[in-house]
Amino acid sequence: MGSFVTLAPYHILKPCFALAIVWAVMFSIPSSVQAGDIVDRYPWMGDWVTKDHLDRQWLNHLFKDMKPYKKVIRLMNHQAEAKPYHEYRNLFITDRIIKTGRSLRQKHDALLEHISKRFGVPKAIPIALWGIESRYGTNLGSYPVLQTLFTLSTNYPRRETFFRQQLREFLLLCKEEGWEPSSRKGSYAGAMGQVQMIPGTMRVNAIDFDGNGKREVFSNPVDVLASIANFLKRHGWHAGAPLAAIPQNTKAELAKLAQKRIKKMSTWRALREKGVRLPEGMSLPRDDEPAAIIKLTEKRGTTYHLVFGNFRVITRWNNSLRFAMVAHELANEVDSTP
Repeated sequence: MGSFVTLAPYHILKPCFALAIVWAVMFSIPSSVQAGDIVDRYPWMGDWVTKDHLDRQWLNHLFKDMKPYKKVIRLMNHQAEAKPYHEYRNLFITDRIIKTGRSLRQKHDALLEHISKRFGVPKAIPIALWGIESRYGTNLGSYPVLQTLFTLSTNYPRRETFFRQQLREFLLLCKEEGWEPSSRKGSYAGAMGQVQMIPGTMRVNAIDFDGNGKREVFSNPVDVLASIANFLKRHGWHAGAPLAAIPQNTKAELAKLAQKRIKKMSTWRALREKGVRLPEGMSLPRDDEPAAIIKLTEKRGTTYHLVFGNFRVITRWNNSLRFAMVAHELANEVDSTP
């Protein structure tokens, strides 16, 4: 008897062929894709593996099942309108904040003396910025930095390039400092630590001032205060130069001289020649000292301020004239005798 093969009907074979094709395709694709590889999903992370030498499996572990933090997007899209200066000031300069600042200035006086000699920054300035940013380390933010930056990198097109870079800097910081990425919390924009720096700024400006091998800006006042001063020095702080003053007995038309932004400043000599005068008893700045007139809204109306190069340095920390003036005023309060 001759042998023969019985063929199954086509309608049975068709799904079998289809399944075989699926299996063939599945086993021909790298396993990372089957697992939802993060770099394949977001190619802009590719350089992190090839150039920054971040481990691909580590990235996949970090971002596995991570979902956008919708509240972060809502907050970024609905930021509070700018308050007049007299209301803004009251958010940061209170009796309690002043009292705590004075106490911490006294407590850390020897450290602040060392920092001031090293960076040329007056003792009260790092204290003031510490108080404004994190209430002297008591309010570091409640938003998971990893999820926040991932959300803004993938769901906030207007500034996605910026936040992708900040996410990269954050991961590099975590590797360098031995931080567990998922454990770090900060603001809804990704600022973190007692200094509330964004990761790229922190990575460049935070320093290990006590020499223990770690930049402990989440927990150590030594590194916190020194990192603040280091930032200011790196951005052009001039030791002994003035910061701000209220012009007195001036013949200048201040309203015409006032600037909304101070990236470009005049000089003290030029403003003096236009009739601007210093308060009585204030030391004369150098003729070439950068200077500008700004205006702020008080309850009684507009006030005009004479600001100098060091004031502009503080706007490099936070690009707001109101913020820089609050830092100046809080530092004066911290320095004054109650």
